[in-house]
Amino acid sequence: MSAIDLGKELGKVIDRKQINALFQPIFNINNHSLHGYEALSRGPQHSPLFSPVPLFKTASYEGRLSELESLCRNTSITHFKEKRLGGKLFINISPKVLLEPNHAKGITLSLVQELGLSPSQVVIELSEQYPADDIDLLKSCLSYYRSQGFLTAIDDLGTGYSGLRLWSELAPDYVKIDRHFIHRIDQSPVKQEFVRSIIELCQNLSCKVIAEGIETDSELAILKQLGIIYCQGYLLGRPAEQPNQELKAHIPQEPVRRQLRYTETAESLTHSAITTSQDTKLKTLIEMFSSQPDLQAVAVIKGNSPLGLINRTQLMELFITPYGRALHENRSAAEIMDPQVLTVDATTPLSQVSQSLTSDANHVMSQQFIVMRNNELLGIGHTKELLQQLTEQRIKMARHANPLTGLPGNIPIQEEIKRLRLQSKPFYLAYFDLNNFKPYNDIYGFCRGDEVIQEVADLLEQHHDNDNFIGHVGGDDFVIISTGESIEILCRQVLVNFSKRRRLFYSDIHWQAQKMGGEDRKGEACEHELIGLCVGVLPPSVTSQCTEHQLSTYSARAKKQAKQAKSSFSLFKDSDDRVA
Repeated sequence: MSAIDLGKELGKVIDRKQINALFQPIFNINNHSLHGYEALSRGPQHSPLFSPVPLFKTASYEGRLSELESLCRNTSITHFKEKRLGGKLFINISPKVLLEPNHAKGITLSLVQELGLSPSQVVIELSEQYPADDIDLLKSCLSYYRSQGFLTAIDDLGTGYSGLRLWSELAPDYVKIDRHFIHRIDQSPVKQEFVRSIIELCQNLSCKVIAEGIETDSELAILKQLGIIYCQGYLLGRPAEQPNQELKAHIPQEPVRRQLRYTETAESLTHSAITTSQDTKLKTLIEMFSSQPDLQAVAVIKGNSPLGLINRTQLMELFITPYGRALHENRSAAEIMDPQVLTVDATTPLSQVSQSLTSDANHVMSQQFIVMRNNELLGIGHTKELLQQLTEQRIKMARHANPLTGLPGNIPIQEEIKRLRLQSKPFYLAYFDLNNFKPYNDIYGFCRGDEVIQEVADLLEQHHDNDNFIGHVGGDDFVIISTGESIEILCRQVLVNFSKRRRLFYSDIHWQAQKMGGEDRKGEACEHELIGLCVGVLPPSVTSQCTEHQLSTYSARAKKQAKQAKSSFSLFKDSDDRVA
């Protein structure tokens, strides 16, 4: 349908007030209560303006956004009252409308009061997806709503234009975290760190956090573990004219623990162990601890195999009591050692060590653990150092994550390669790139371009596990660093899945034509192919032998070969550019 036809269709929708209001519930998952509803507007059924994107995009193009939003707002408030829905009503308003000189003021308050509602029941949601250049004027507009008793919220936090500045200066009552950061959050430590940071900031700013877009039990479980209280998404209730009023989703009572990927292993925290035999008398051990104030634990061994640990505090408590020395000094080490102490291999990731220490089977967290190599004692690790290291790693990963996708950036990518080389582990490097991405950005705009990049990130993140490290080099370039043997199958599956998703990013005209009209670099009219994903793979025979500079060069060549291949897949065999 042409722009002219869409404009006429919009006129009918507004004149005939053909807007339907749907409501999606927001629940408090701590006490299982309803907190409120977000109102979502739809055009007439079977109309090209049924969906919100074409509806509001057409209104903006026709200069009738204020009219449409007023109609949607009135419809939502009226239906909310008629249906006797409980809690608060969240209604969306774009900054562009608030800042229009002819934007009518006072209408919302009049309608709310006329229907017998309180302004404090209504939350004005301001979406970060629609930028407004004049933040001072925006603050003035929102202050006007606040002075009338309305509450305010920032929607889609993390996707837009001014981020924390907008948040800090507008001081909203609610912040809604964009669904991108919720999608598969149970599989992404970087997303978890982002949400954790938002929660901490909100606690300091007396602001409530709402996680939206929750679709799986695992996502809900990790959000509860992180401290999220208010939740919204298909798992809890879909938008409907008669929405859910009771929470039916299962809320986990125990925190979900997932193995996270960090670059360090248990070996990095290992200290040389002081050892003793199982027959050693305690009077010998107490003298050993007394003469070495820094000694925290002694390993009890038989041959080269550890039998258990004796902790400093444990031993001192025996001897500090009256008659303690007389009662215990002739006892053997085997009688008081802890035989259930955690034992891990030197190559075990620190995250896995942490999970083992805090598992349900261990009622009291041990202060030390034993580290083995090739089934022989390597040394002792200290839990305190482990937790410090994990905290530093979490901060480091968040600091060096790509701000758009939340995936590890260049520094973590280089550290992962360095780690694998130090451990002499063979690895594949798969380099993903989007074809024809620049013309897509030029035609559809950077916001839509960002959606494509996020889609690629989501597809790759599905394969994040102990064998596959996912990184975002920057722009539309991604990597998978894999120690598994099924990398080719994985890469081809990603290509297939992206091809299936491409339709979402195009208009009907461009999709049917399978090309886009635009301009070339000289400004001359031309036609561009649709975007596509390609991947060039470097095998271990290449990655293990080349320098960092050569690795970058070969990755570029592999990517170039993939762009030229019909299958969009290339396996780079060696520096002579021969392809399998």
